[in-house]
Amino acid sequence: MLLFFLLVDSSIIITEVMSNVKGLESGAGYPGDRNEFVEIYNQSADTVDLSVYFIYDFDAPADEICPWDNDAILVKYPHLRINSTLIYPYSYALILDREYVSSDTSGGNIQPYDIPDSTLVLTTDDTTIGNGLANNDPLLIYSVADACTTSFGTPYDTLDDFPSDPGDGISWERVDLTLPDEPSNWHPSVDSAGCTPGRENSTTNAFDLAVESQSIILTPASVELGEDVYIEVRVKNYGLPATDEYELLIFDDEDHDGLISTGELLTEIAGELVDAFDSVSLFYTYQHPAQGTHSLGFSVEFEYDQNLENNLAFKELIVTGDIGGLALSPRIFTPNNDGVDDMLQIDYRLPESGGLLTISVFDTRGRLLHNICKKELSMVDRGTLYWNGEAEGRKAQTGMYIFYLEYQYHNKITKAKKTAVLAR
Repeated sequence: MLLFFLLVDSSIIITEVMSNVKGLESGAGYPGDRNEFVEIYNQSADTVDLSVYFIYDFDAPADEICPWDNDAILVKYPHLRINSTLIYPYSYALILDREYVSSDTSGGNIQPYDIPDSTLVLTTDDTTIGNGLANNDPLLIYSVADACTTSFGTPYDTLDDFPSDPGDGISWERVDLTLPDEPSNWHPSVDSAGCTPGRENSTTNAFDLAVESQSIILTPASVELGEDVYIEVRVKNYGLPATDEYELLIFDDEDHDGLISTGELLTEIAGELVDAFDSVSLFYTYQHPAQGTHSLGFSVEFEYDQNLENNLAFKELIVTGDIGGLALSPRIFTPNNDGVDDMLQIDYRLPESGGLLTISVFDTRGRLLHNICKKELSMVDRGTLYWNGEAEGRKAQTGMYIFYLEYQYHNKITKAKKTAVLAR
């Protein structure tokens, strides 16, 4: 029957669990026996009576959820709601161990939590929550009468190794209250206190979007007057919640003041959904930039961002009258798979299409190291290739390399040569 309840939506959801309380000691009177808690939230517009709900840790028999009736808690927290099981709409409640206010306070950490006024405090019909919360305990709160349920620790998936130990005195917090009980939707509290009992989780608004110069790709990297530039920008989510509520602003910083001045804005791109610790690519074509050196600015505009220091990045674009047949970027590349300058970008321009293209890599002694392409038919007069610093399946050594272009067409041969440095 419990497995059936896991499939049913619930007005009540588990939002935070403290199993590894601060303090190493356990046993009667010690922090490990007093300070565990489970936070729940009423996400409905109705008042819910929790007297018909149970909490189950899959070890001990399920506990009834009961009103807190020990007035001793009001000494430190005079404005809590006790002697009730009614949780109001869009509000939090805390299920506390009955011994939270015990007079036996061995081991210190006495009533350590900052619980907001008006929080509903509940307990269980037993002296512990389950048989005491372990760091690997999943939890289930359910009501037979209302056919509602909520879980923590994905009890339906016993092979995902979740939950685990979040750290001494740190709780597990649900990141997005609208998303289901999945490991990716839980994260150790990032609050300085290690937990947020009775209030909004610290993880819920832990937003941090970034755009970094190494994530900006210009194709071609160096531009001939009259050409378009194709720009790819990766927006990285260093925060915890996924979001698409942002914009990417691209501007040509003509006065080099680091700000978007009148007439400098090139485009505003609506954000695409980016998950936690992931990135998403956004694209723009800068048509026919003027000759000269451009400082292109890329700014993520996001109302809820908690770290504005990584929201702005710049990339230099050089537009010349005649760039020749070959251009390399960056001049020093580091193929170490750290996501920064891992590939050498090779832009080439040809007198016309239809000929045979060869681009080769030589060391400084003139020895052929690798053919990036060899006598390949080119159906376009310009393009971009990449080199990852490997030749014949082996990593090339650190040093300077010569890149040689040869293009055969109509009995004519065009040649170009550039150098780049490989560093590790």
